[in-house]
Parts: sequence; structure tokens; C-alpha cells
Amino acid sequence: MKEYKAGIYLRLSREHNEENNSIEAQREITNKYATKNGYKVIKEYVDNGYSGILDSRPALNEMMIDISRGTINMVIVKDISRLTRNKNKTGWYTEIFFPDNDIRFISVTENIDSGERYEIDDSIMLRGIANQYYVTDISKKVRANKNAMKEAGQFVENYAPYGYKKQENDKHKVIIDEDVADNIRKIYDMYIEGKTSSQIAEYFNINKIKTPSRYMNLKNASKKWRGEQICDILSNPFYIGNTIMNKYETNYIKKTCKENTNRDTWIIKENTHKPIIEKVKYDKVQEIKAGKRNKTRIKYQFLLKDLLYCGHCKRKLQYKIYKSYDKQRYLYDGAGFNCSLLYKTGCKNKTYIREKDLNEIIKNEIIKRLSLIEVDKTTNRLIDYYKENDENMQKLKEYQAEIEKQERKKSILYKKKCGQYITIEEYKREYQKLKEEIKKYENLIDELKEGNDNTLDEKKVKEIIQEFKEGKFMTNNFLKEIISKIEVYSKNKIQITFNL
Repeated sequence: MKEYKAGIYLRLSREHNEENNSIEAQREITNKYATKNGYKVIKEYVDNGYSGILDSRPALNEMMIDISRGTINMVIVKDISRLTRNKNKTGWYTEIFFPDNDIRFISVTENIDSGERYEIDDSIMLRGIANQYYVTDISKKVRANKNAMKEAGQFVENYAPYGYKKQENDKHKVIIDEDVADNIRKIYDMYIEGKTSSQIAEYFNINKIKTPSRYMNLKNASKKWRGEQICDILSNPFYIGNTIMNKYETNYIKKTCKENTNRDTWIIKENTHKPIIEKVKYDKVQEIKAGKRNKTRIKYQFLLKDLLYCGHCKRKLQYKIYKSYDKQRYLYDGAGFNCSLLYKTGCKNKTYIREKDLNEIIKNEIIKRLSLIEVDKTTNRLIDYYKENDENMQKLKEYQAEIEKQERKKSILYKKKCGQYITIEEYKREYQKLKEEIKKYENLIDELKEGNDNTLDEKKVKEIIQEFKEGKFMTNNFLKEIISKIEVYSKNKIQITFNL
């Protein structure tokens, strides 16, 4: 007779703490069965507080590893729902994984035993479907119950937002936490005074104010305030006494929670608790935030962008802004460059060179280089540069592109007429509109050409060239015309590869 090494698997969810399914009850049932039938229990696996719909659980994962190692060759559970409540996983365990690994599976209360042949009848799949339906039904009831409580103005989350705390005698009500409420007020006041969210975060870090997660003694609490945290606080209507419903979507089956980004589905319940921030001040902050979002952001492009390389490993240098701080504000010390691989793979080039210093070095080298170049040669390059970047030339290209677009529409319209997709009257009407549109852009082109002949005064051009030779008006695009790359070996060794 085959000797069996049994593993007993026990599981209980937090939500279903009923007595007949307790860990102790499961342990008694499974061990009694093993003893009665003479099976030796090698190991016990316990997942206390884990949903049966989850594929990954600590003890379950450990059991799967032991099965693959041959530590056990029998699995005993009180019922299949302890192993999983996922109907698809039920079939995978009983029809694929257990037979493939020579595992005898026993569900005590359901009288299921795969036996020596490792076979289970089709009824097990029906049990899997029933188990999953049970979990889905429970999750719907939990969600409905929580929504009803929110509608009644009750607080149902695990943690109150920073600045509040749950009442000791009623966990479904929140009160202001005066120990940290002034921090919320400080955040709003600083933002209205003109500070950015990053500056406010830095102020809190400098003054060693605990982050919300550290204040609440949460696991893996962040040590530093971040601008994103400040933004969240500045945008949260909870601080004016309102509760948002449907902001988060909780999956009670998988125990996951994600933010609902569709604000149209949010429901705001007003006056559910005492506010920390006055509504006038909150509205002022939202107005400032909206104004900042609407401003066109111009990203700073440093002069030597895409030209700088490490002389040792030949990778691009990285642009870094260094900051210094005091207790009231933070200041930019300036910017500079170092090797992008310095802290990754240990490039030996530890040189850090300030942007201002490097720009000056390159400027002087450019002046030397341009002094050796004939003016006429540079003039031709400059004229091409002006043609590519001149505003009128850009408009001319746009008008010509529009004419081509309308011509293509005429061709498509003609094919529709020939294919009898449109009537002759419709064709004539649309054709006339396209002709008028083409004529409009042709007139615009004529007007543009009359006011601009695209020629440059040669004398003026030479004056401009002279200014470039003296290091004035340098741009990144202009430098790329002259320089192929700049390799930095050290502060005293910089190699420039010129295009001309």
C-alpha cells in the first residue's frame, strides 16, 4: 500500500469569521479524518485572513512549492471552498495540477476523494461555480451596505484622512485631529501665498514634520513629504466637510482598491463632518490650480542638449539641477552635467561640470572656430536656417498644404459622383465650396509673397554672422549645425568634434 504524506490546508477570510469555519474547527475536522484513515500529517498550511478568490496566498504558495518538491503527496481540506472559490481554479487544481504532481486530494465534508486513480467526478466543477457565486454575492452585499452607510453620512474607510481621526465611541464618525490640523491649514495658506506643492513639501521636510503615513504608524511609511501628497490634500473636498462617494472602486473579491478617474460618476455628500478649511479658501486654491493648469508650460532646453557625451564610456551626460535649502525656501544652486552611468554601472568618470562653466568653454571654442570660416560659407548656412525658421515661410507651407488637402477632397468627391454615391446637385454644391476654399488660400499666398520676397540683405547677414562669431545669439539648433558632439573627460579635458 502506498505511503501517504499528507498536508492539511486551512483558510479563513476576515469577513467570514463564522464558528463552524474557524481555523480551529477546520483543524479538528481534517486531523480527525487523517487519524481515522491512518494518514500521516507532515505539515499544516494556514492562511488566516485571506479570500478564497485570491490566487496568491502565503501558505498556499508554500504548499505548492512543497508539492513540487515532493514533500507531500496528499492534500486534505475541510471543503473545496477552503482551497479556492474561483471556479476556473477549482478545475485547474483538481484536473491538472494535482494529477500531474501525483497528489491525492480529499475534501472531508463533501466526501470527495480522488483516490488512487487521482480522478474526481464532474460535480466538483459545480461546487466551484457555487463557491464563486457565493463570494460574488457577498461582495455585492458588502458594497451595497457600505454605500448605504455613506449615503447616511457615515465614515466607512479604514483610515481617516490626515487631519482627522475616528471617534473612539463611534468609528463611523470622524472628528478634527487638532494635533495635525494646523498642518492642513498651513498647506492651504502657503499655496495661496504663492508657494508650489514641491516647495511646501520641502518646507515640511526641513521642519521635520512627520508624513501622514508616519504619523499614523503605517507599515512602509514614507519618510519624506512629496509634492503629489500636497496636491492631493489641496484637491480633497473632505477638508471642507464633504465626502466623495465612488471616488474609489473596491473589489471585495480580490481585495483590491483603485481610484475611479471618471469624475462624472462621483457623488459628493455635503456637510458630513466638521471642516478644517473654509470653503472660500478651498475655492481660491482650486482657482489658482486651474489657472496654473491652463498656462502654457515652456520646458527649459539647455544650450548643449543632445551634444554632450562622457569621454570614457561614451554615454550621454545627464543634466542635473542641484538645490540648497533653508527653513523658509529652497534655492537653485545651478545646474551641471555628469555621466549618466556613474551611479548605475560605476563609470570611472566622476567629473561634474557646471552648465555655466561648460557653456563658456564651448562659446570660446566656437568663436575660435568661426574665426577660421569664410563669411560666405556661413552665410549660405544661415540663409537656409532662416528659411526653415522664418515665420512667413512657415505660413506659406501651411497654406500650400491646405491647398493640397482641398485638391485631394476634390478627387474623392469626383469618385463619389462617378460611383453614384452622391447626386449631381450634391457634387456641384460641394465642388464649389472646395474651389472657394482653394481660392482663399491662393489669395493668402499672394499676399504673403507681396510682402516678403524671401531675400536677405547680404550686408545685414554678414553683420549677423559677425555677431555669431563674437558669441552672441547662440542657440541649440545653431550649435548642432557647427558641432557633432562634445566629449567631457574632465574639467580640463574637453574634446569637440566640429561639423565644419
